[in-house]
Amino acid sequence: MALQDLLQPDTSPLRVAWFGHFQGPHGNGLAAYSRQTVEAMRARGLEVLFFAHREGAAAAGPGQDVALRAVHLKTVTVSLPGSLERIAAELSRFQPDVVHVSVSFSLLDGAVASLAQHRHIPAVATVHLPYGRLHSARARILREVYRFQAWRLAHFDAIVALSEGQRALLIESGCDPSRIVVIPNAVDTQRFSPGPSHLRASLSSRFTVVYMGRLDAEKRVPHLVRSFLAQGWGDDHQLLIAGGGTQRRQLQHLAANHPQVRLLGVISDVDERVDLLRAADVFVLPSTAEGLSLALLEGMSVGRAVIATDAGEDGAALGDAGLVIPVSPLEPALGDALRRLHDDAALRRTLADRARARSLAVYNIRTNIDRLESLYRELRKADADAESPR
Repeated sequence: MALQDLLQPDTSPLRVAWFGHFQGPHGNGLAAYSRQTVEAMRARGLEVLFFAHREGAAAAGPGQDVALRAVHLKTVTVSLPGSLERIAAELSRFQPDVVHVSVSFSLLDGAVASLAQHRHIPAVATVHLPYGRLHSARARILREVYRFQAWRLAHFDAIVALSEGQRALLIESGCDPSRIVVIPNAVDTQRFSPGPSHLRASLSSRFTVVYMGRLDAEKRVPHLVRSFLAQGWGDDHQLLIAGGGTQRRQLQHLAANHPQVRLLGVISDVDERVDLLRAADVFVLPSTAEGLSLALLEGMSVGRAVIATDAGEDGAALGDAGLVIPVSPLEPALGDALRRLHDDAALRRTLADRARARSLAVYNIRTNIDRLESLYRELRKADADAESPR
């Protein structure tokens, strides 16, 4: 490498092969994370080839999207035969500077990193696996999942953790501390911003509670429904639930004969998500385990009062910008928090303002992309230095 190259900052265009998630039938934060991160990188001028799985036929994705075939078994994505060969061919064609895998892209996570290694391409993994409280049974199970994943993560040149707590868990699980960098999830704070809601205007609701996310057991949405109904509020108080998942039928049964509880289905359109969050007086996330919930950050960015359990990084992310309640026992903490925010409009406004300010300061997508791009350039330079003759 010439001396002038060493003295000049690396500003040449980056080519990134990004392995993430398309929006599925149930909706999830991983898909939203992939979508907004890829969009932001492309807007920054990075050239991104986006790989993700679709159920059934692998229809061609728009632009530089590569749609792969898979079957989904609960939380596991199984790539169908031929997927790895297609990935290898696309990497050879695209010639990326870096490969980035959003864990868990599929059971091929480790194989994708190996493909990158064989081509001397730096590989990055962002770990989205949830984690819980140290003493809970679910937390113990999740810690075993981390230990299982550690051998796959050993194939990556860098590992992105969502928080210092998750970094410590990854190190405990056997990951190399020198390869771990902390970059939290983030949101587009310009799109997810305070403003009027068309949905709210159509509801004639005096007080509105919103949940948005998967309808699976660890999210405990049925508990939220029961707690909301236990308040005895009238029909001018509404609970809006957006998402899909294994507990949808149970929720339909719970909501029967209760017109103030509305199931909206999966909302994947960004503008509709913003409008729903703006409709809320309170956003609630009662999970047992999380990494760092994107829906939580979106609710904060829109400027809403938030109630969230201290699961994963959610409690630390919210801090004094909302009401953080224990993972267990959920009651009476959830009911008390709902009543407190219902009865105190001034507190709702204070927390909403704090949440918006915290989102701008800490969880802004522009800062997130700055840090990712810096990591990519460091890895590309290290790889070039290793390849250059002494």
